Amino acid sequence: MEEDRVRLSGWQMIAIAVGILVLGLVCCSLGVVVGGAAGFGLGRATARPEATPGWGIPGPIIPTPEFPPEVTPVPGERPYLGIRYIQRPRGAEVQEVIPGSPAEEAGLRVGDLIRKVDGRAVNSSQPLADVLSAYRPGDRVVLTVEREGREIEIPVTLGRRP
Repeated sequence: MEEDRVRLSGWQMIAIAVGILVLGLVCCSLGVVVGGAAGFGLGRATARPEATPGWGIPGPIIPTPEFPPEVTPVPGERPYLGIRYIQRPRGAEVQEVIPGSPAEEAGLRVGDLIRKVDGRAVNSSQPLADVLSAYRPGDRVVLTVEREGREIEIPVTLGRRP
């Protein structure tokens, strides 16, 4: 039995090779676009607001923390220090001091690392907001702050949220 073979001319083989190359480029480009869009969307959905300033993305839902016995929240109005900060493992790093706030009046500076509030440690397991929740507006506290490699104490009277 004789096999039927199709013979292609040189131009036909070049046309098939170019078609395969174009198809490969289209598929590759489509994969890059779809993968990039998926990665961008996933990144925005999981981004932390403090890591992506200005995006206004709500952060992940964090369960209400369990307070250690030495930090007991006071019900009612929350105290106001007047800073924007990033919680670090060793303390709260001041990113901005709000003009006219208790923090500005006390002399806190951008770059200060708040390590303690009245001797209570501020760290990853006891964030600054949780430690401050044990106080009321008008309470006077002493912040232990690391500034330029030195540890200093700064007294501050907590205010009311404006």
